[in-house]
Amino acid sequence: MNRDNIGSFISWALFIAFCIWLYTSLNEKKPQYIKEQFQNGRSIEVPVDNSITRDNWECTGDCSGHEAGYEWAMDQGISDPSDCGGNSESFIEGCEAYANEQDDSSYEEYE
Repeated sequence: MNRDNIGSFISWALFIAFCIWLYTSLNEKKPQYIKEQFQNGRSIEVPVDNSITRDNWECTGDCSGHEAGYEWAMDQGISDPSDCGGNSESFIEGCEAYANEQDDSSYEEYE
């Protein structure tokens, strides 16, 4: 191989590698976030937890926050966890649980 062929080969290899990187980065599923607003005016972005359901939320007390979020989401017809928000992590988790159950076709209701 002469020097021109090597340069052409390297250029094509780099171009193909760039195209593969671009394709995979554009098709990569980006995480969803919920903007959580606090009473003091500050806000943070919390990643959506697509795995939480009513069967696996972890309560630190009586689960009233989770239940309230779940009921609110049901009343509002929430089906996308990124539509959940609020001032309480447990409320948001309850809302996410309802939305995930609506969106997740693999979720099975246990009787």
